[in-house]
Amino acid sequence: MSTYTGANSFLRDTGRPNQLRLTRLELHGFKSFADRTDMRFDTGVTAIVGPNGCGKSNVSDAVRWVLGEQRARLLRGAKMEEVIFQGSSARRPVNLAEVSLFFENDDGQLPVPFQEVVITRRLSRSGESEYFLNRTACRLRDIHDLVRGTGLGADSGVVIESRMIDALLSDRPDDRRELFDEAAGVGLYRDRRRATERSLEQTSVDLARLNDLINEVTSQVRSLARQRKRAERHTEITARRFAVELTLASREMAAWKDELEQLEIRLASLHERAPECHQRVLGAHAARDAAHAGRARAETARHERARAAGDARESSLKLEGEIAVADERHRNALSQRQRAEQERSEGAVLGERVVAEWDLACAEEVQMDEALRTASGREE
Repeated sequence: MSTYTGANSFLRDTGRPNQLRLTRLELHGFKSFADRTDMRFDTGVTAIVGPNGCGKSNVSDAVRWVLGEQRARLLRGAKMEEVIFQGSSARRPVNLAEVSLFFENDDGQLPVPFQEVVITRRLSRSGESEYFLNRTACRLRDIHDLVRGTGLGADSGVVIESRMIDALLSDRPDDRRELFDEAAGVGLYRDRRRATERSLEQTSVDLARLNDLINEVTSQVRSLARQRKRAERHTEITARRFAVELTLASREMAAWKDELEQLEIRLASLHERAPECHQRVLGAHAARDAAHAGRARAETARHERARAAGDARESSLKLEGEIAVADERHRNALSQRQRAEQERSEGAVLGERVVAEWDLACAEEVQMDEALRTASGREE
């Protein structure tokens, strides 16, 4: 069975034995299919015809996309989000594109316990892409591993475009060989060879790393051997030390035993002397009580003497104050006496000077009288 979708591409699906048969294609929000669209492929030939621009090529793009195509250029777009319905004058854009392929698996060609296998891909405008196998989330690698060798795949001949026909008719053998290899199923073994080569490279890296680890572990083993010898030596020395400590402990226990016997003898002697000591303690308590009573009496007498001493101290202070006042008065009297004697001395000196001046004045008066008499006699 072949499905023709216009001048650009073919959907190739045959009903021959040992080949999967495409039964349904369900689209929702993919390119021009804004509403949920269900396409059924019966036995025989199914053709999709229509004028240019009606969306025939979008069917083949949907098949290629759901099988894992990651190159937006091959889906006639600049980026993967362009496969989501962008809206029109009558419809708003949608936020999700989903395509499902339905295959018959009655002969068990696909290694899954389902008679109908559904491969679904979903893409949102946020860039989140999901794959489902019979409505169960899975990885793209799981889908590739499932359909490998069955003729399905994004790069297989299940979808034949005009460029692939050009490659088939091209003079370049490499272009034709790629198509023939894919048609013959060689791509499966080529991918396996590449995976095996990558595995071998990883194994070589792992072996190199393992050799490094072996060298490192070998050095660690040598270090551990030295540590083991040290540990054995330490164990031997620890055992000898334990034996020495046991010997010392036994000797100390023997010494403690002798000391304990002596202490027991001393304890028996003290038990015998305990009644006498008890009597001495009672006597000491009685003497202590008597001493306390005497001390109380002495304290009372001391308080009385202290009170008498306080009174005497107050009297002494009072007398000392009176003595100080008397001394001050005595000092004042002496000072007044000294001033009086000084004034008396000064008065005596003043009296002598006054007497001398009196005598001098009398002499001058006599002289003046004589002069006066002389002058009077001269006038007569």
